[in-house]
Amino acid sequence: MKLPRTITVAGPGPDYTFRMRLQSDANPEVVQGILSQLPLESFCLHVVVAGETIYMPAPSISLGSKNMVERRMGTVYFNTTSQSICFCYGAVTESTKVNQFADVVEEDLSNLIRFGKLVYQETINRRLPKIVPISVRLNGTSAPTASPSVELLSLRTPLGDWKSVKQTIDRKCEQLRRPEEPDEIKNIRLGAVQTLAGGESSPFQATIFLQGFLSTLGPHVFSRLLSLSEDPDISLPLIIRQTRVFLLDTFDHFKFLNDLGLNGLDTIGAAYEQALGSLESLDDYRELTDSVRTLIQLFYRWVHLIFPWYLKSEFPGRTAEEVAALPKLEVYNSAEK
Repeated sequence: MKLPRTITVAGPGPDYTFRMRLQSDANPEVVQGILSQLPLESFCLHVVVAGETIYMPAPSISLGSKNMVERRMGTVYFNTTSQSICFCYGAVTESTKVNQFADVVEEDLSNLIRFGKLVYQETINRRLPKIVPISVRLNGTSAPTASPSVELLSLRTPLGDWKSVKQTIDRKCEQLRRPEEPDEIKNIRLGAVQTLAGGESSPFQATIFLQGFLSTLGPHVFSRLLSLSEDPDISLPLIIRQTRVFLLDTFDHFKFLNDLGLNGLDTIGAAYEQALGSLESLDDYRELTDSVRTLIQLFYRWVHLIFPWYLKSEFPGRTAEEVAALPKLEVYNSAEK
């Protein structure tokens, strides 16, 4: 079957819609993976350190990086470790090369720029962010209709073998991928969390820790474990032992995230730990663990959306010379002077 040369990315209206030209020869694995998932519908986010780039959560497509290039306006790439499709709409302020699989058609760049600026204004530049929908589809097809409602899950229900655990997690991922704020995220955003600093009650601390832990756990810990599982010298017992050490032993990441407001992750973690014992092959391990990784990644995206980026105005940029002229922190001394 002949592969399409371009596919369409649609934002909230025709002025935010553009085509991207697929690089099937340079990156066939990612292109095939993207095409196999179409139509894709989710929500759009803005990066905070890489410059003028927007991105959307995506299913697992590839663990490898095939076409590593420097970014420029119009570059479309798949971020393997964080499972996202990224679109550069302007200046790039990060030097790491990216896994490009497409570029935006030149005559559509103005729509890409318009869309990028919209996402910036509606997300990290607002005190109360908005959800910006995005979809990727084949040319000539209509935008996907709203995803059918997914039955709410009872994560407190005892789970069976690893395939049952995976199925439950995959269904939860369907919920989180939809452009509709999950209940867990709403509770965190509005302060219905139990964590405290001293005697105060505020969602600020929980949000800070969630942003830090999730940004490491999904893109780095889980992604590295999955990459290690492909090593020819690794065995199933060894990767399971490493997984327990990284995620569960001494410090249970799932319970901690549950304490921070992601209700149900303690149960998912317990079910995942139990399911590790029922695996029969490294392929089983990769299927199950990739589902857990996707779940963590999607929660990370929602926390990124509600994170108080508007506080950036309290941290003005300065030159090195200006900083040198300012005082350092004083040392606290309780002794009477």
